[in-house]
Amino acid sequence: MSETTSTAGPTTASMAAPAEPGAVGKAAQLAAAELDATIAGIEHRLTEWAAYTGAALAAMSGKVTGTAVDKLIRPVVEELVQLPGGYAAGAGFIANAGLLGPERSYIAWWQGPDLEHVDALANFSPNSISRYVKAEWFRIPVETGRAHVTGPYVDFLCTDEYVLTFTHPVFTRPDGPVAGIVGIDVTVQRLERGAMAALRRVGGRATLANADGRAIVSAAPDIDAGDLTAPNEPCAQYPVGRTFILCSDAVGL
Repeated sequence: MSETTSTAGPTTASMAAPAEPGAVGKAAQLAAAELDATIAGIEHRLTEWAAYTGAALAAMSGKVTGTAVDKLIRPVVEELVQLPGGYAAGAGFIANAGLLGPERSYIAWWQGPDLEHVDALANFSPNSISRYVKAEWFRIPVETGRAHVTGPYVDFLCTDEYVLTFTHPVFTRPDGPVAGIVGIDVTVQRLERGAMAALRRVGGRATLANADGRAIVSAAPDIDAGDLTAPNEPCAQYPVGRTFILCSDAVGL
């Protein structure tokens, strides 16, 4: 990790002393902890929502309808997308085949402060809804039974922006199949606004990247969302959330 300190001239004894490397490292650790708390907060909220949704669906005793799903999911989405200072640009639930009937999926997803219902007509067309259930953010949680983050990618289905989609499987019973997924869309632009100050305290080229090394947000002007990056060794690296890595000094590839 490259560190710089300020130097005082011979007549500036009253100025603050240069920061020690240890102090710089401590500031970076605190900034990294802020970013970790932000991402972990989104992940924790999603985990709670998945548990709540699974319990509510189980209480329907197998009589799950699209209307019931909408009534269950929409109030939570409204809270998420309208939360002042929140990160959710959209959110919702997609049922796995079988929850509402044999071979039938269902989408209950809204976006924006006006709660625009995303492609509700897909619920009446198996061909249309297949593009959702084949997407990485749906398919992987269903196949693995674990939470997943997709992106950054351009979300042509909803926002037309670079997004991260956090998704979590929903179970109606612990030993049962995945009933569906709940998910939260976070735009890179919104995350960047909240994260940039902390990134700059870590370093002028500090970069938050996914497990594949794709940049999510970066303090470096030549690294954009989606760019492939690598650590510029030696540098400090900090875990953020379940799968992200914050590198204090990254280079674009």
